[in-house]
Amino acid sequence: MTRRKGTNVTVKSDAQKDIAQHILRYELDMLPKEILRFTTGFCHSVYHVKTDAGDYVLRITSEENRAFYLGSIKWLPALANLDIPAPRVIRHGQYGNVFYVLMSYICGRDLGEVYATLNNSQKRSITKALSEIQKKVSTLPSVGVYGYDGHPFDTWIDFLHSHVERSRGRIERNKVFDAKVCDTVCSAIDAMHGYLSSVAPLPFLDDTTTKNVLVHDGKLAGIVDIDEICYGDPLFVVALTNMALLFMKLDTTYVDFWLDELDATPAQRRAVKLYTLMFCIDFMGEQGMTFDNGNHVAVNHEITELLNAIFSTLMDA
Repeated sequence: MTRRKGTNVTVKSDAQKDIAQHILRYELDMLPKEILRFTTGFCHSVYHVKTDAGDYVLRITSEENRAFYLGSIKWLPALANLDIPAPRVIRHGQYGNVFYVLMSYICGRDLGEVYATLNNSQKRSITKALSEIQKKVSTLPSVGVYGYDGHPFDTWIDFLHSHVERSRGRIERNKVFDAKVCDTVCSAIDAMHGYLSSVAPLPFLDDTTTKNVLVHDGKLAGIVDIDEICYGDPLFVVALTNMALLFMKLDTTYVDFWLDELDATPAQRRAVKLYTLMFCIDFMGEQGMTFDNGNHVAVNHEITELLNAIFSTLMDA
């Protein structure tokens, strides 16, 4: 499932930095000048490695997230074959009880970091480039089922309900929100049965949102953090982007431009509202949660009020 959306993240003390240094020096025979950890991301420890020969990215993954490591070394070369601007895998392997991938470095900053500095023309340009990337991804072979690699569902609706139930489990466990919001979303899914039952299992990149879309000089520079492909409605990622922008209290003109670029129908635009509602409860489920790599999302009253307000607004829509 989508994983990298939280804010107010407390990064656990970086015990893996020593492991990163060992991998670079003894496994890869590299002498880094500087190793800087990226603080975003919940499932991996990721470092910007600076050397005399150039810059690289080293991603370290624990055993419990091995599937994502395998996904990266599978999908990054496949995307390179489609001429998609994504990191190139240089070396990968296992070191002790962790897995690593050394990748090329793409200069740029996450879309969310620079969004407020972009003008409408630049936003349109980025959505156009992103739409072209997703079109190329859609040409990959379909596996005939829905959802993420290794977690197939027979229908798109089954996948959506599973997504809601994951949020329900987190909400009930963290006890920050009322899990009844999940019942409301399930009813909304059932109300759109006609559209949702017609969705084909198209492959798409599920996490190209305000994160993982690198922007440089107002243009899309590359796509990063690719470790799985989702099969279903590509509008799902448009909705995640929409929710991320709402959560960051930013305008959503970027999403409007994206939908215009896709020539989205009224039914598709309603689906984006539904998916955004799903991601709203997904964000609710992350409040108070501790992730596999020790990162913790702190509970914040202002954020809980914001999420409740977003939920109410989406329901009214």
